[in-house]
Amino acid sequence: MAVLRSLLPQLGLFLCLALCFSPALSASYNDPCMVFDTISTTDNLGVNVTVEGSGGNITYTVRIPVNSSVSVVILKTMNQNNKSVGSWVGATQECNDSSVLYHVTPSDSSDFQATMTVTDSEDITKVNLYVFIAIGNGTAVMTSINLEELRAMTTANTTAMTTANTTAKTTAMTTAKTTATSLAVNALGSPLAGALHILLVFLISKLLF
Repeated sequence: MAVLRSLLPQLGLFLCLALCFSPALSASYNDPCMVFDTISTTDNLGVNVTVEGSGGNITYTVRIPVNSSVSVVILKTMNQNNKSVGSWVGATQECNDSSVLYHVTPSDSSDFQATMTVTDSEDITKVNLYVFIAIGNGTAVMTSINLEELRAMTTANTTAMTTANTTAKTTAMTTAKTTATSLAVNALGSPLAGALHILLVFLISKLLF
């Protein structure tokens, strides 16, 4: 009995600590940003990212194919120094590791879409976008995309399209002018034009003489 009485204070302290920390443990367990038990890396998620410039800002639109088994998408953009880059629009929750979480409602008519804005003061050199798709039971699939390479490719494509359009317009205008000139020359060189020219000379000579 004496031993049991001596243990009562310790038992009371342990019970108090357990009651104090149990809400925190429960919240951590229910935290949708919790670390996944299993993460599979793949390049076949079908993620599509488009880049648009507006003023000094750059907007990245991320489109991800989802189905009824996907309820959560986590997105993260980090530079080579493991610092977060950009601001995500409309995220459900911001996580402690600088990632953002979106609750997904899959639809047959559209994919999941999220938008991130990077200001001109932020350096996107060696910035990677990480896409995590939760598929249930603590499992997720992940893919990464280099935003610097993506922006370079977009710039190159835009330049190529602009050059192609300019070349096409120049070629079309040159062809039109050449065609018009050729038609005028052909008209003047036709038999009818020659006959009209002779008739005009004849009439002028009659009037003069």
